[in-house]
Amino acid sequence: MPDVTLCGGTPSAAPAATALARRAKASWNYPAEWLERWTSALTIDPEVLTPDRSLVAVRDGQVVGVCVLGWQDGHASIEHLWVDSGQQRSGVGTALLRRALWLAARSGEGTVLIESDPFAEGFYQALGARRIGVTPAPMPGAPDRTLPRLELDVAARMPDPGFAIHEQVF
Repeated sequence: MPDVTLCGGTPSAAPAATALARRAKASWNYPAEWLERWTSALTIDPEVLTPDRSLVAVRDGQVVGVCVLGWQDGHASIEHLWVDSGQQRSGVGTALLRRALWLAARSGEGTVLIESDPFAEGFYQALGARRIGVTPAPMPGAPDRTLPRLELDVAARMPDPGFAIHEQVF
């Protein structure tokens, strides 16, 4: 399996990170109308891509994952965690989340909050997250749709991603 390089994000990575987020969300076969409504939410602003709060995963010269930490109401949160559909289940997401937890711990955080897509909840739970609630997220044709709210202990034991991780700035 080729190596993955985890890079601290920089504003120049925003177009590739945004394109990746849109492809990843579309891979779950959401209706086109929903994807259109999520355009803003799937846009990763250049100002959040800084080495102290974001990571970009690169494999074979291509951006295959992105993770952005945020802080809300005094708590760390995962604002974005996207993995290219062809790289899902390869350890890229685990490596990104594991490193994001390290960044949060370095900032003094004990837990990280996550508002997850329903399709990603199992990924987070497999890594130790627990559901603490839901957020209403109705969409056309799905008025009862909700998003899981999760909490993850930054000291939770994370499995080895199974490939070499190199760090550099993207």
